[in-house]
Amino acid sequence: MTRFGYIAALLLAALLLLPAPSRAAADAKTFAVLPFTVNGPEKYQYFGRGIQDMLISRLEWQEHLVHVAKEKVAESITATPASDAEAVTGLGKIGADFLVWGSVTILGDQCSVDVRVAEKAGKTWPKNAQTTLAGLIPSLDAIARDINAEIFQRPQAQAQAQQDAAKQSQAPSNPDILVNETRSDQVYLNPQFRYEGGDESPGRWRSAAMPFTSVNCVVGDLDGDGKNESVFIDNHYVRVYEYKERRLLPLAEINPAPRAQLLNLNLIDLNRDGIQEIVVSADLDGMPISFILNYSDGKFTVLEKDINFYMSVVKFPPTYTPILIGQRPGTGGKLFDSTVHEVIRMSGKYKLGKRVAHPEGANVFNFAFLPLEGGDYKVIMVTDQDLLHVYTPKFELQYSTEAEYAGSALGFERPDTIGGLAARENQLTITYYLPLRMVTVNLERGAKHELLVNKDISVAAQFFQRYRYFPQGEIHSLFWDGVGLSLSWKTRRIKGTVADYGVADVDNDGKTDLYVCINTYPGLSGFGERKTVLMTYTLDLDTTSTPIPLGRDEN
Repeated sequence: MTRFGYIAALLLAALLLLPAPSRAAADAKTFAVLPFTVNGPEKYQYFGRGIQDMLISRLEWQEHLVHVAKEKVAESITATPASDAEAVTGLGKIGADFLVWGSVTILGDQCSVDVRVAEKAGKTWPKNAQTTLAGLIPSLDAIARDINAEIFQRPQAQAQAQQDAAKQSQAPSNPDILVNETRSDQVYLNPQFRYEGGDESPGRWRSAAMPFTSVNCVVGDLDGDGKNESVFIDNHYVRVYEYKERRLLPLAEINPAPRAQLLNLNLIDLNRDGIQEIVVSADLDGMPISFILNYSDGKFTVLEKDINFYMSVVKFPPTYTPILIGQRPGTGGKLFDSTVHEVIRMSGKYKLGKRVAHPEGANVFNFAFLPLEGGDYKVIMVTDQDLLHVYTPKFELQYSTEAEYAGSALGFERPDTIGGLAARENQLTITYYLPLRMVTVNLERGAKHELLVNKDISVAAQFFQRYRYFPQGEIHSLFWDGVGLSLSWKTRRIKGTVADYGVADVDNDGKTDLYVCINTYPGLSGFGERKTVLMTYTLDLDTTSTPIPLGRDEN
């Protein structure tokens, strides 16, 4: 064989090894979804584009049915079709095979959903439903399933077989996490999340009870050695533990302000040296007293103490780098000053810097930013009633949960005084219960982030406002579906009062864990010795994707 013939043969062999173009992809049909018309109060107008995004995600069928870019659709069709004939004409303009459009009518808490689908040949199909605001998302999911099955002829049996095959190729899922089965994509994190399992089941670990009642717990590398430590605070002490041979072992503890009530705990690398500082807010006789610590070589170092404002850490868009924020106490009967500030270091001291934009009613403890696809985000705030409010970047209220989340048993009091008047004996007090932290993570493919929050389970708390010792809890993973916060997955019920949670490599084995810090429940009386237990669930991210952390730490 000549040299030329030899090279030609190699090229031919290489071409034969390349994957053949998918016939399904070449034969894929296209569809377009218009923003929905919303007949109802102004505050629900964002539903229009939210439903558009939701239906696009539900109807797209890889290599079979591809959606036309929203920008192209908006250029070609500038108004909702007034008739089926007009819809078919619009299909010709954008060159798609199917067009989906419709409206939502809202009256009080009742909704009427009307969806229409047209194909370029002229045939149309109507779909509608009557539901409540709370049932809007499930109703739209049901309509999307009907469209897939009846109009797009998506073979349900084949789709189910593919899902079963995908599950069999994975390790078993976790019995302690329940996945929202209405989701169109598959979620796999841990075998403890789906089937019942004991404390020693693969994927779950539970520490021995520790002799204190936790207020907060965070996990991070405190001394820059590449290994994570677990940090706890109770009413008065900061404690550091290390994971070793399936046990948590104490390393050090400090009582930085003996009379102060410790309120919250955060980790942040303030000077960008790879070592995270410990930031603790505390309350002493109704006034803030905060401090910053370092831990190294088995001991604490106090970097600054007696800081006269409350502090926390929030990850701000667009980079979502953790930023230290602070807030002074309020006056005239208010618990907090109306403004949150960045905390800066100046002349060797930590001081309040520029103001931070936030929704009305927000404070250093109760808001977070949830990133969305395309660089957008939502602002999430926990209200005094333990409800989650969702705001636009311009702080317009879009959505409120009906269920309560992030409630805690930790409250601090201040005298209920009128501005200019001193507190007096037997004065009434204002109690503020600090919400548990909201954790934003990305545990799946793509740019979608989820919000981890605790949902307390207590019958007594439903009847007694100040009863805050919850006997059970669940960690819920919520995502923004374009209309509201929907459940992605949740843990099975966890016995005890949830004090904190987060995502980190607790046992330093290279795998990410969901950790939950709980206080044991002493019974209905609310009296008895409460102890701390740390639980972890190994998250199998190899079957989804590597998480995209928001900043360095995931507190």
